[in-house]
Formats: sequence, structure tokens, C-alpha cells
Amino acid sequence: MARKHKPVVPDSLQRLEIDVNGIGLTMQRIEGGSFMMGATLDQTDRDLYSDKPAHLVFLSPYYIATTEVTVQLWRAVMPEREVIVPNGYPTVPVSYVSWYDCQEFVRRLDSITGLPFRLPTEAQWEYAARGGEKSKAYRFAGGNEPDSVGWTYSCSGNWKHAVGSKHANEIGLYDMTGNVSEWCQDLYGPYTLSTQPNPCGADTGSYRIVRGGSYDECVANSHLSVRRWYTPETATEYIGFRVALTLPDDPMLQVVQEEPPLIRSVRIHGKKLRFVYVPAEQPYYISEEVECALWRKMMQKDPPERSKSVALGMSKSDRTRFAEYCSRAANEALLVASAEQIVLAEQQHIIEAFQPNVNHKRKNETTRAIQRKRKAADTFSPWAELVGVRLPKPDDPILLQFKKADDESRPLRLVLFL
Repeated sequence: MARKHKPVVPDSLQRLEIDVNGIGLTMQRIEGGSFMMGATLDQTDRDLYSDKPAHLVFLSPYYIATTEVTVQLWRAVMPEREVIVPNGYPTVPVSYVSWYDCQEFVRRLDSITGLPFRLPTEAQWEYAARGGEKSKAYRFAGGNEPDSVGWTYSCSGNWKHAVGSKHANEIGLYDMTGNVSEWCQDLYGPYTLSTQPNPCGADTGSYRIVRGGSYDECVANSHLSVRRWYTPETATEYIGFRVALTLPDDPMLQVVQEEPPLIRSVRIHGKKLRFVYVPAEQPYYISEEVECALWRKMMQKDPPERSKSVALGMSKSDRTRFAEYCSRAANEALLVASAEQIVLAEQQHIIEAFQPNVNHKRKNETTRAIQRKRKAADTFSPWAELVGVRLPKPDDPILLQFKKADDESRPLRLVLFL
């Protein structure tokens, strides 16, 4: 079985205090994890579509600044490049900086500190704004009331304010809602449903991503999933940035080798759903079949069909919605199991862990017989076609249950990634 390496990070490395020519810069460590990025249920009470569809993302650990880059930090790194400052306040976030200006800033910051600074990716920005692994599924960065956590149109007086003067989010980051919007590293591209490890945006394009509402934004445009994009030459009073940092594992970290448990249980509104571990190139857990009681609890309606207590006949959209409801209730990134994931678990006899007393002898014999016929058809078809005979090739027995495009004919299972 695959081993999972879990670093134990000492408290001294959770936050890095970095001196930049006499100005302090605080970097917060964000542990790697998975989350649903984009228009999740807590983010969708507005008429915007650029953050759809919601999709699963995996991120490695990284550091991100607890505040936006201030005027005084900018001056410490870029002394010859003066910026506009309201009333001379040095602790407000810098603005009127283009994406190219940000690249020059991090290049010089690297030279001063000897550390590989950069702009955060869009996924890193959103994961941090949502509170990382401590997320409470707030609509804004740190709460559901925007004026308590950020400077937006309703409370800012139409100007930016000193960083860190509102409440922090779950992991101690400030102003990820309001004050100024923030440049990200990525080129803009539309979202897809595919699961993505450490995404870095589109491969090509002309626009760079900007995230986080600014002081002149209404509440609807300050949600954490809202996306904007501008040409990299753009420099306005509404856009600033914060920096990120990725460090290799420190040799002082104690690394613990940990076997993942074979069975995990996830509680969803008082009901327990069991998952079993599936070793693969990207290991995951797959659940037992979803029962009618859990479906009814989450969806407030009965499933269209049932086989004993198992829910059947649900549409693809209802299955996706069910998985998202469960994710919110369990605070876990749960997805509908794909045909390939179920087949892999079937082929390794892993799903049988939920039904240890079932006799699979007859099923296995039937499977072997069909596989022999498939092999024979592959071998003799070229010769048979020479004389005008087409040998039928039987369907793979495991894949037969996935013939319907909407998947309504098979029981519903969920997956949970490590």
C-alpha cells in the first residue's frame, strides 16, 4: 500500500517574519489540501458565470502574505518608483501597479531576501481566502458579513484603508475581501470540471487574473469566487497585490510515514457514510452505495427508484448537487464517483469490503468467460473479415452498468481524495 508522507511543521515555521530593508513582511504557511474551487453553494447568490463550474483542486503547501503589499513595503523594495498615496498613509495597500510592475517587485524582493517570492496562483489565492484547511465555508474572507471583514463600497468611504484593520479570516489573513483587488500569476481561462493538482491557469491568453473585491465594489462582486481579468499593462487605483512563497521541505521538519486507514467514515448530518481506500496513481476513497435515507435527508425528496434501501434513478445534475450538499455538511471535498473509479475498485475487489459475505464465484466465472470471448474476437477478427464475416465482441461485463450516459441506472457512490 502507498505511504503518505506527512510533515510535522514546528510552530516557528507556521509564520515567517521577514525583514525587507527595515520593513516587516509576515508570511503564513498554508498546508496543502483539496477544496472545491469556484461557484460552490455558499458563493452562488449572484448572476455571474465566470466562476462556474465548481471543480476539485489539490494544492501543495505554500506561504502567502498576511496582508497586501503596502506603500511602505513597496518603497523599501522599489525606492525610485513613487506611487500615489492618500494623505501620506504608508500602511495602505499599494495600487496603480500593473502585473508587470508586480513581477519586477518580486524579482527585487528575491534579491533582497534570497527567497523565491512570486504572485500567488488563482487557486492558491482562493484556497487561502476561503481559510485553507480551517475553512468554515464563509461567503467572504472571514465571515458572512462583508463590512466586518473588508473595506467594500458600503463602508469604505470610497477609498482604501490601512491593511489589517478589519477582522482576519480563519488562518489569519487580512483584506482578502475588499480594500484593493489583487493580481494573481495566472493567465485567464474558463474553468472545467476536471480535477486539477496545483493548477496554474491557462497556457495561452492575453489577460491576467485579478481576485478579491476592492473598496468600490458592491457586496455581490466581493464574493470569494468572483474572477476578473485585465491586460497585464493595466494599472488602476483599485488593484494591488500580495506575495506568495513556496519553500522546499526544511530538513528540520520531522517526517512521519503514515499508512492511510483502509476504511474511513464521514458523518453527514448525523448519518455515517463509509469509504474504503483504493490504491491508484492518485489514491482515493470510494463510498458504499448511497442509501435512500441519506438521499432523502440531503435532497428533501425521495429518489425516483430504489433497490432495497439503495437510491437509484437520479439524474446526473441531482447526483452532482447531492455531492456538493454532502461536501458542505461534512466539510470534505466529496465528488460523484466516475465510471473509471468504480471499475478500478471493482477490478481490485475493493468494493467487496462493504459486502464481505457475498459469494462472487459465479460472477467471476462469467467475467472470465466473456473476457476469453473478447480475446478470441480480437485475435480472429482480421481473418474473419477477409471472408466477409464479422465476429461479435461482447461488452466488458464491468462496464455494462455504465452504458447510460446520464448514469441513472447505477447506484450512487462518492469519492474522497487523500
